[in-house]
Amino acid sequence: MSDTTHGVRIRTGSHALRAGIELLSSMRFAIALLTIICIASVIGTVLKQHEPAINYVNQFGPFWAEVFTSVQLNTVYSAWWFLLILAFLVTSTSLCIARNTPKIIADLKTYKENIREQNLRAFHHKAEAVLEQNTEAEARRIGQMLAGGGWKVRLQQRDTAAGPGTGWMVAAKAGAANKIGYIAAHSAIVLVCLGGLLDGDLIVRAQMWIGGKTPFAGGGLISDVRPEHRLSERNPTFRGNLVVSEGTQSSTAILSQSDGVLLQDLPFSVELKKF
Repeated sequence: MSDTTHGVRIRTGSHALRAGIELLSSMRFAIALLTIICIASVIGTVLKQHEPAINYVNQFGPFWAEVFTSVQLNTVYSAWWFLLILAFLVTSTSLCIARNTPKIIADLKTYKENIREQNLRAFHHKAEAVLEQNTEAEARRIGQMLAGGGWKVRLQQRDTAAGPGTGWMVAAKAGAANKIGYIAAHSAIVLVCLGGLLDGDLIVRAQMWIGGKTPFAGGGLISDVRPEHRLSERNPTFRGNLVVSEGTQSSTAILSQSDGVLLQDLPFSVELKKF
């Protein structure tokens, strides 16, 4: 299978729509997005995440601390632009899989035994020889030899100028299953990106947008924080801190945000008897 870098080409819709879909489903666009994700991930690994603002000021100075905060490099994995790129990468890679999977499946099933003799002679890599035995015997001998070497073989009897059924085509292929690696590798990218979306505060932000949840920037007791600053116990994914003093228990996790904190009520309690 010869893979191409262009995307899905549709015939209907406006020129801008057709160009957008072609770009979004192209391999070059997916590779560009993956490169940006890799660079952002390196930054998120080198630069400590979710640190207090004063720590960045002390380490890098006021100017660079302001730059990091403004582009959310201190919270890369939950930054809106990082999640947006992940979403585009999932869409682009999924379209690449959908575009190439039918070709791969077709290549797994075909031996191309119907190719004509003239086409074979036009190949750059070719050789011709005169065989001693009759064509059927030689075709079966060559087929058995290839099958013994791990090739999948298909024989086809053909009509030639010498008479009907006097010609034989020996078609063989090996390594066709390796093309499944294309689907597996790209599916793995989609799976990892979906995990990044779920682990990157996307669900938390969705609850904030839909449920009207807002970060809490005040002080006081956790039990006094109002419901609009608390997330549901059914929240499927979040990342937070649990503060438990010696001799106490807690059932509320704290999720740090750029402008405050959100409280995540847990369906269980954690108790610290002695430290």
